[in-house]
Amino acid sequence: MDDVKNLILDKAKERMERFGFKKTTMDEISKDCKISKKTIYEHFADKEDMFRCLLLRECHKTIELLFAQLGNVSDPLERLIQLTRKAILHFNQDHFITRILKDDELFLAFINRKYHEIIDEEIISIIAQIIREGKQQGKFRDVDEKIVAYAGFKLFQAFSYARTGPLCQEQNEQHYTEVLIDFIVNALVKK
Repeated sequence: MDDVKNLILDKAKERMERFGFKKTTMDEISKDCKISKKTIYEHFADKEDMFRCLLLRECHKTIELLFAQLGNVSDPLERLIQLTRKAILHFNQDHFITRILKDDELFLAFINRKYHEIIDEEIISIIAQIIREGKQQGKFRDVDEKIVAYAGFKLFQAFSYARTGPLCQEQNEQHYTEVLIDFIVNALVKK
């Protein structure tokens, strides 16, 4: 992305974090960027298009951050374990992406399932790739990596930012992270 487009996205993110999607206007973003609305519309069709681009950019930044923390872990199982640990830590903090995934009230008026799907698909494809590598190396059982990645991601959601059950509320993060990792390992590793 070019500098102007990133500037627009940065200012839109600041506004949306403070006021939410609905109350953020193109006029305000234009003023914050010190550029014309026409320039904004040269980069984005409308506010929804801008939000979609912002969401994708922030999702990619999060993924890059998580993988940068993994370093050069080449073993697929260890990479999956470390990714799970790092992701749970990250998604239990208050980040822009996390607030969107939680349907934070600042974004609730705009967010719908299609934006969750953008993020979900990206993460599921990464998990599936790690599982595919594990299968190719003979370390993982022969499973449908897309289905297993989807199921693993849904478990991750339940135990991290979504916290969908009473056990997630009662148990500490370290405990449920280890239980989730144990489940993943026993589901995938060849015996």
